[in-house]
Amino acid sequence: MLGMTYEDIVQKIMKETAMSRDVLDKKIEEKIKSLSDLISREGAAQIIANQLGVKLVENFGNRRFKLREVPRGASSVNVLARVVSIYGVREFNKEGRSGKVANLLIGDETGSLRLVIWDEKLIKLLEDGAINEGDVLRVNNAYSRVNNNYNELHLGSRAILDINPDGEKVAEVQARVGNVEKAESVKISELKEGMQVELNGTVVQLFEPRHYLACPNCNKKVFQQGLDYKCNTHDIVEPKKSPIVNIFFDDGSGNVRIVLFANQAAQLLNKSHEEIANANIEALDSFKRDVLGKQMLISGRVIRNQMMDRLEIISSNVKEADPVELIQMYEK
Repeated sequence: MLGMTYEDIVQKIMKETAMSRDVLDKKIEEKIKSLSDLISREGAAQIIANQLGVKLVENFGNRRFKLREVPRGASSVNVLARVVSIYGVREFNKEGRSGKVANLLIGDETGSLRLVIWDEKLIKLLEDGAINEGDVLRVNNAYSRVNNNYNELHLGSRAILDINPDGEKVAEVQARVGNVEKAESVKISELKEGMQVELNGTVVQLFEPRHYLACPNCNKKVFQQGLDYKCNTHDIVEPKKSPIVNIFFDDGSGNVRIVLFANQAAQLLNKSHEEIANANIEALDSFKRDVLGKQMLISGRVIRNQMMDRLEIISSNVKEADPVELIQMYEK
């Protein structure tokens, strides 16, 4: 039974357990509250169903799904996919419950899905830089949930995650198919946490670039071991500086801070990684002269900066706006 609505799940639980609607609604609300509103009503109902032994979907065993085929509300899903974007780790502390949650976008040749990580050991891998954009992930024992009408994969304590497993390959990622998170063309004033958006606006501020040490072969973050630097894929390497650029972007309805890593930073400034990472004050002034006031199209994921309590965007693509494209957008 795939693609079940909230009401479908509730009716099935009531039918198989003889539980009253009032009692069930209360259990679901308590589950939502215990998870600090980090899960949808459908997801909470699915958890209650699992706890009560109510089978919502068939047992898929060791079957591996393409992302476009992942069933909704499944308690054990296996997939092989590539990391498209990393949206970072978010800390939460609400009503006495604290913890961390991480969000990624993964893709294969059929589409892409949001991957939500709750397990602390797996989150630590992400924080340590062991998971990078472009990595192949073999995921076993994930569970699927519906959030804002999008299907998602969640990794709890039962999940198994293998990074770049030997012999496993993912074909070219098709990022916008099926139940993929599609980029919405919206105004900055309409932004909401978790949205995948495309913004048309103007760069109004550029901050001093920062950098991290990356592998020269794959651009993944490296780790220091004694006097050496190690890449998880290429072992001991001579690291390079990979840039991080922050800008403020305005579209007339408001402004938002946008974070651009590596290739996106290079696309924005039309400079190499090294030129950006090694920029001095004079170079920064030159960057500003070149980019401030430029009209751009920037795509990315909306996140909440917990420290500043504001929405920000992690960029996935940036390009200078084409006048013809802009006219077509405004004519829609």
